Amino acid sequence: MGYATKAEHDFQRPADFDPRAYANRIHWQFGDPIGTAEVWIGGRIAWQIERHFGRYGEMQPPDDDGDRVFVTSYANARQLIAWVLGLGEHARILSPPELAGELRDRVDLLIERHTGEPRVAALAPASSSAESDPADRTEPETNGHHPDAAIRPERFARLVTLASILIDAGRAGRRLDARELHKELGISDQELREDISVLNVVNFGAGTYVLYAEIGPDGMVEVDPEPYGDSFARPARLLPVEAKALIAAIDLIGEHIPQGSLSSVRNKVVAALGEDPVHEGLQMATPGGDDAEIVVVVSSAIAQRRLLSFEYYKENEDEFSARTVEPYALINGREGWYVASFDPARDSVRHFRLDRIKSASVSDEAFEPRPDVDPAADVDGWPRTGEVPASQRARVWISPERARWAREERTVTAELEDGAVIVELGFAGVDWLVREVLKEAGDAVVLAPDDARGAVLAGAQAARAAAELVTG
Repeated sequence: MGYATKAEHDFQRPADFDPRAYANRIHWQFGDPIGTAEVWIGGRIAWQIERHFGRYGEMQPPDDDGDRVFVTSYANARQLIAWVLGLGEHARILSPPELAGELRDRVDLLIERHTGEPRVAALAPASSSAESDPADRTEPETNGHHPDAAIRPERFARLVTLASILIDAGRAGRRLDARELHKELGISDQELREDISVLNVVNFGAGTYVLYAEIGPDGMVEVDPEPYGDSFARPARLLPVEAKALIAAIDLIGEHIPQGSLSSVRNKVVAALGEDPVHEGLQMATPGGDDAEIVVVVSSAIAQRRLLSFEYYKENEDEFSARTVEPYALINGREGWYVASFDPARDSVRHFRLDRIKSASVSDEAFEPRPDVDPAADVDGWPRTGEVPASQRARVWISPERARWAREERTVTAELEDGAVIVELGFAGVDWLVREVLKEAGDAVVLAPDDARGAVLAGAQAARAAAELVTG
């Protein structure tokens, strides 16, 4: 993600748009609902689906085999289909018929694209602005801002003037009338609010700040001066924006602190702030990738330095295993929360994803922390990057429709004339690669190596056979 311009605001949020409505939706629910789907879930993973996706729909009671039906509304058919395909043999769409039909069409496309030799467009011609004729260049469409321009000179002068007014008022302990400032500076209410926000952001750092200003509901500007903040021995003082950021961080971390809950800290910050930011628009999306009950058990084991026993689902092999480990820390990785541990049976450090722990318990047996174990040693590996050391590399074609997301998330090795791209994807096991390609619902094709390409074809054919069970 990058900024399109250096302007403080490129657009204003529409008054009738509330982003909080989307905070707790799953990706296939972004937008207005177009239908309700029934998805069959195999009993083997029904516990996991209910735990992590149950809030996005309804899990119907299990049948005699433990299989269940997940009922969910959807706004984007492709995203729901991609999710179902990523679950492999453990899920299939039952209804509506048009959604099940689109899944079959996408799987057929996937089979076609993995049959025979791969067929892709020619490489896009290399483009270089240095080689092009300046007279032929056209300005890209923008919203009126110039990406390479700094703050405009007149804006800078206005900010300097406003800063001097606010500093004088702060030192004198005076409140300022926002309407008088509008007239004095010749700006609108919105421009004044934006200018004050800019000054609040750029004039503090390292726990100190020159001033903080805010327009109150009565239209008066309150200025809080704090020259230099030269004593660090005093209790910490937070700007409102810092306090809100701290509350957001606490809400994100939740109960993932072995030493105990941060709820009391949150209450104190809210009390000092005078309001709960959640009630004023701040909202953290519900974190995925773990379970509250599992977190409590794991945190307890870490705090008490006791062995942790759990039943772990190995997704790539589609099997469960019983593990007993020395838990050291909880870390938030690329795909969710992990428990960093030492596995005595394998005599090495292991990281286990919390969302794959079906059940866990704290043992009565204590352990002494090993001085040579660094629970954060692999934080820069798979949990953070998704890359496995010494993994194989696959060349994967991404359709023009999905290329923009691939450019953001993957290493692009080639751009093609039709807008498609070729990316490089690291993988340790072919099963993982097959699942990742199936998740793209026909918009990704393995070009090499050949064995991985064949494995994806077999996986797509198995998905097609499973889809036939719905209509058969």
